[in-house]
Amino acid sequence: MSLGRPGWWLAVAGLAVLSACAPAYLHSHVVPHAALSAHARIAVLPVTAAVSSHGGELSQGDQVAPGAEAIVTRALYEALARQTSFDIMGRPMVEQALAASAEPPSTPDALHALAGRLGAEAVLRGTVTLYREREGSHVSISRPAAVGLELSLISGRDGQLLWSGRYYEVQRSLSEELRTISLYWKRGTRWLTAEELTNYAVTELVKTLPPVQQSGE
Repeated sequence: MSLGRPGWWLAVAGLAVLSACAPAYLHSHVVPHAALSAHARIAVLPVTAAVSSHGGELSQGDQVAPGAEAIVTRALYEALARQTSFDIMGRPMVEQALAASAEPPSTPDALHALAGRLGAEAVLRGTVTLYREREGSHVSISRPAAVGLELSLISGRDGQLLWSGRYYEVQRSLSEELRTISLYWKRGTRWLTAEELTNYAVTELVKTLPPVQQSGE
């Protein structure tokens, strides 16, 4: 039975409400007044895997599959090149500077020093907190893919935080959570691989980077 005009509007309104209440997989924060020049030189550090608070392997509930760091790093470079006008430094140059560093770039001072050596306006670093491949195919799975990422953008001028973002998703079906309908509109009605889920997560995170500073400001 087809919907009449009132029924059609109610259906649309219901879908709008579900979209507005979609699961919040992405969280980001731009520091007040933070902005980047349109062609800012950005150094992207190789993404690392999170470790437990005891310095050992992650627990089974927060696992990172082998090779995940390289996959996320590649996705990050591709998304930045595709979605922004920033001057993204080549990986060999960044890795060479890291190899010559006296200490790992894990503190604001070390990141500031690294940015100075590279002549970078900002440094982007990331951590994989979860990377689990799906078990099954795109139409039927026994366990879905899951991805957790944390990114931060550090000013090369003073080492201060400009932006942070995180994404965490275990893909769910519509029958498990109807609010995921907004994601199915964007990604289609299939089960994603962990790499596909990573590409989506990184694309959405890059959209939330600090605004580009207008010329003359």
